[in-house]
Amino acid sequence: MKKLLDDFNNEYDFLYSNSDKYVAGYNEAVKAFDKFLTTAEGKELVQKFVAYRGDFISSDREAAAFMFVI
Repeated sequence: MKKLLDDFNNEYDFLYSNSDKYVAGYNEAVKAFDKFLTTAEGKELVQKFVAYRGDFISSDREAAAFMFVI
């Protein structure tokens, strides 16, 4: 989980610093996150990640960052 969180934070920082620019795959990653949550495996991984991180994935940017690193 630590590596996943570190990678997530790096990806989130990249997306945040480029928020005024187009990032390839961003919209697709957000949609994929929603679909990922409908699977048992996806739901379990996100729940574990949220518990480890101590914070919900609550924005499109966070959702995209998560999908870019898994």
